[in-house]
Amino acid sequence: MTLKPVIQIETVARPVFPLPLVLFPGGRLPLQIFETRYLDMIRQCMREQSGFVVTMARQEGFSDLGCEVAITDFDQLDNGLLGVMCVGQQKMQLFNPRQQSDGLWLADAAPVPIESAQVVDDVHLVLVDLLGNLQRHPAVSGLYQEIDHTDAFEVGARLTELLPFDLETKQALFELSDPVRRLAEIEAQVRALELRGRR
Repeated sequence: MTLKPVIQIETVARPVFPLPLVLFPGGRLPLQIFETRYLDMIRQCMREQSGFVVTMARQEGFSDLGCEVAITDFDQLDNGLLGVMCVGQQKMQLFNPRQQSDGLWLADAAPVPIESAQVVDDVHLVLVDLLGNLQRHPAVSGLYQEIDHTDAFEVGARLTELLPFDLETKQALFELSDPVRRLAEIEAQVRALELRGRR
């Protein structure tokens, strides 16, 4: 009997911030921080120049695939809360989640391979137009001045973040590793939304 070699996955402990959203690499996420555990987390990340993982919150627990973010800016807001701008860096697979005494979640995190670069096919140009329309909204244009409309990953990522899909659908799209397949799935979801809107 031949034993298969055990594959060692390199992980690093990261704070986990479960939120009712899905964020991709390159996504921009403004946060207002007020809970002590997250204020401490932000201080620690800034002190250590490290990131934390944003992942989709569920009714019980959270998804084990999230996105590590970097803090790119912070400010004290007029309402007294700490405003933080985060930018998605890379997908992270989470292992061994545990909760600290202050309620902050930690998990061992391993980077997920970067998706292959692919160009948006002509059959999906309707999604490029849709993204362009969304970008004209002030709330979106304030976050994204420039989006590469030729990159299948970026178009799919931004549409998944911005369109009104339910969270489990967004997470399923996030978990795909093929950006072209993601575009096809988004197009199907958009058609389903349009059909529901006509009823």
